[in-house]
Amino acid sequence: MPAQSTPKPSVQPHRNHGLFSDHYLNATLPGRPDWRELAEESGATMEAVARALDAYAPSQNEAQTEEDLVRPVLRILGLDFEVQPPLQTPEGTKRPDYVFYRDAVSRDSNKDRTLTDELLRGNAFAVGDAKFWDRRLDVSVKKGSAAFSNENPSFQISFYMRHAGMKWGILTNGRLWRLYHKDTAHKLDRFYEVDLPALVESGDAKRFLYFYAFFHRSAFEDHPLSVQSILKESEDYARSVGNSLKRQVYEALRHVAQGFLDYPENALGPSPDTLREIYDNSLIVLYRMLFVLYAESRNCCRCTRARCTTTPTVCTRSSTTWRIAAPCYRRALRSGPNYESCFASSTRAAHR
Repeated sequence: MPAQSTPKPSVQPHRNHGLFSDHYLNATLPGRPDWRELAEESGATMEAVARALDAYAPSQNEAQTEEDLVRPVLRILGLDFEVQPPLQTPEGTKRPDYVFYRDAVSRDSNKDRTLTDELLRGNAFAVGDAKFWDRRLDVSVKKGSAAFSNENPSFQISFYMRHAGMKWGILTNGRLWRLYHKDTAHKLDRFYEVDLPALVESGDAKRFLYFYAFFHRSAFEDHPLSVQSILKESEDYARSVGNSLKRQVYEALRHVAQGFLDYPENALGPSPDTLREIYDNSLIVLYRMLFVLYAESRNCCRCTRARCTTTPTVCTRSSTTWRIAAPCYRRALRSGPNYESCFASSTRAAHR
């Protein structure tokens, strides 16, 4: 099997870059009975892919990478494809590496024809492009005379999808396998990606499932675990989280604003001008807190991790957030929430 180099294996078995909901992929899917059953089905495919990887010698020759690795893996996945068919585009005839058809009959019906989105409609479901082993998939190369083939691969797959009228696009360099959707492919940075050798080397069918379930032929059929269903349920989940977040932000904004009013040293009254100023400043406070929370969740803050020893039920908090919130939290445990004292203690903590 080709030696592991960059990118380094991640904790998650995938690198979802905004195409699906991370929480849906990491928490919801593993709990589904049909997902667990699919993991059992994927074992034979993982063994076959492992053999293909073992037989492959890494090469910077694109055609050789396709012949020795990409096409064997595509066949293992049960995909019917045509290699480099001519595709009509506004920039002349282009040749994507692969068009994936629903079946061999649909593929053969378009043999020796210059393809258009009309010819492909109902017959094909995805277009694909392959690069040499470990080629970077987000940058252009500066050598050679074939300008389009040296373009940013993410741009190329988006271009092919748009002019082929395909809903899905598959891009690979042998190691990394990416899935793009027509609604977001033009952004270039919205995709789902796996490191195939890393998943195979793990020997874990549950991890390998994050390749199998998204690239196998069955992934593009109409069923509850198809990529289209996963995308829709991800969007539904994100929408519900967004609605919940709106409610929470509204409540947080109300509490912050009330703190401005209740804090005696502010000496504020509920006049329309004052309320407008309170509202504006409450938004500033809230945005800053959200920024801090987001930065800490991404481990961007250079602060030590501190555990609250007085509240055993509370998990580890980052010192920045907990330093601001802890005084209010402890006071609320003793005597209930109090906007005035909360505002004062949080203000002092925030300025330390």
